[in-house]
Amino acid sequence: MGRRLSQHFLRDRSVAEFIVGLVPGGLDVVEVGPGTGALTFPLAEKSKTVYAIELDKSLAEQLRARAPPNVVVIWGDALQIEWPKADFFVSNMPYSITSPLLLKLARHRLPAVVTVQREVAERMAAAPGTEEYGRLTVAIQCMYEVEVVRVLPPRVFSPPPKVYSAVVTLRPKAPCVDDFEAFERFTAKLFSARRKTLRRLKLAQSDKRVYQLTVEEIVELFQSSRSI
Repeated sequence: MGRRLSQHFLRDRSVAEFIVGLVPGGLDVVEVGPGTGALTFPLAEKSKTVYAIELDKSLAEQLRARAPPNVVVIWGDALQIEWPKADFFVSNMPYSITSPLLLKLARHRLPAVVTVQREVAERMAAAPGTEEYGRLTVAIQCMYEVEVVRVLPPRVFSPPPKVYSAVVTLRPKAPCVDDFEAFERFTAKLFSARRKTLRRLKLAQSDKRVYQLTVEEIVELFQSSRSI
């Protein structure tokens, strides 16, 4: 079932302790994809409440049966349901929903520790002009300071994925725009032509290509497009 839902369960206790060590104590925490509870149980020891959202019904039931009283297990799709009010977000993100889940997280602007494929971590932290820099980069960096804190080998998960993973911390900062959803739509359209110049796209008299623009320059384009 875990494989069908593209979930690779963390099985290394020292890695779980490292991740949980990045979460401040005494908070209400949302955890997406708790699986067998590798992070849930140590999180419960230091958190006020852990809201564990699990899509797999049998896993949710097993976790509920074993969980301490301050763990609230929610059976549902984290992309569809409304998240409980919380102070922090933790997730060993299921690969198949990583991008939409990160975008939903950005709309909530919760501080977070997430484990994602290393390639996704590189996209989140990418600099303008690099191959990894794109729509996801801009959305996340609009809302967060991004730090890739540790790379994880496949063997710390069961079943082992085919790729390396990375632990990323996300610290909220002042949003780069007021209307994030409109900005997301704008950047999606903009990056569909990532290699075209601004002159060719009739956005500015510049030979800079879309993927070379800083977040600030993209914000300027967004704001000028709204004032037309």
